[in-house]
Amino acid sequence: MSGLVIGGFLALAAWGTGRMVAGSRRRQVAQALVDHFNTDRRTLLCFHSEWGRFRLDTINGARSRWRSFVVAITPDQIVIRDLAPEPRQAIRFAPGDLRWFGRPMKYTSGTNTIWLHVARDGRWHLVRVRLTRGPMQALVRALKQVATPEQVTAYRRRRPYVHFGPAPARPARQDIYGAWALGEPVTLYLTPAHLVVLDGETVGQAIPLETIQNVSAVRRIDQPDAAGLVRFSLDGAAVAYALDDYEPFATALSEAARRTLEDPVGWQRKKKKPGPDGEDEDESDDADLFD
Repeated sequence: MSGLVIGGFLALAAWGTGRMVAGSRRRQVAQALVDHFNTDRRTLLCFHSEWGRFRLDTINGARSRWRSFVVAITPDQIVIRDLAPEPRQAIRFAPGDLRWFGRPMKYTSGTNTIWLHVARDGRWHLVRVRLTRGPMQALVRALKQVATPEQVTAYRRRRPYVHFGPAPARPARQDIYGAWALGEPVTLYLTPAHLVVLDGETVGQAIPLETIQNVSAVRRIDQPDAAGLVRFSLDGAAVAYALDDYEPFATALSEAARRTLEDPVGWQRKKKKPGPDGEDEDESDDADLFD
């Protein structure tokens, strides 16, 4: 019995030592990457956060695990470099590949999450990043420097941001007799800025939501038991897709499209208290909404 206890203790000690060695190597790699990026004077941000993690999902494709990383942002590129053991993964994309970014929840004193939608190599990627409050604020400020004004405005709109899918669907076209003919299967993925139409992993269309109007959910009269339709107008033309969750999808699409026409949420302020110099001092925690 004592042998089992000693064996278990030794195994635990070896495991702990292995984690310490791995952590030390990870920090060395991180510091080398930070030093490398900081040789470029144009670098807007570069750091490694011990508690930071990221995850990469390709819509209809592969998904990674949560991994430690180094992030670097320059005027030309955004890099998230995996620090896990080989093979390491690097997400590298131009600011022009960024389609949207936002934090699903307001800042907290603990861990915060931000989502980045990236269109690259004909695919649509969702990058999730977890950081504590200070590093997250620094990341958002750097992103705002390379994002478009429209993306910064979208970031400031009210939460929760609308997402739906990916959802299997089929394009639908109505003939002169009122019957609907369905095309080949596709996937619809709704983001706060685009309705993405995918064929497998390949992006067929990324429709800006501000161009979508007159969204409706329609039950098929020709086949009442078949999947319903989501219909909308796009540049004056009628577009329809058949999908099982047609009513909730239509509701989400209508809400997301409407929000693209809204102004950002106003800067909400709580009650003020006198500062040390007698002037009012803002104690609002909503000031972080924009950072």
